[in-house]
Amino acid sequence: MIMIKIGLLACNSRASNTGELTGAAATEIVREYNDVGILSLPALANGVARQVAMAKEISHIIVIDGCKNSCAKKIADRLGLKYDACLNLGEDLGIRKIGHFST
Repeated sequence: MIMIKIGLLACNSRASNTGELTGAAATEIVREYNDVGILSLPALANGVARQVAMAKEISHIIVIDGCKNSCAKKIADRLGLKYDACLNLGEDLGIRKIGHFST
């Protein structure tokens, strides 16, 4: 079993283009690097104890959000997860959010 050294906490919402891009980016990174894994945002949002404990054991976490709502970052902050970097596709890269649930 390969130990995860870097955890990706991606928005991964399918409700907008930027949310979908966060999931696609995370998936590509995991395919490229064996020691990177994607954390379960829904499990963390719901406080699933095992998932929270596992996330807190990962050496490095990178948060990838799609828009100004910064849902993944807010969940990480609420749980006290320490992350090394936070990328917001809308704010940092200027990618315009489109979709039925664009807020």
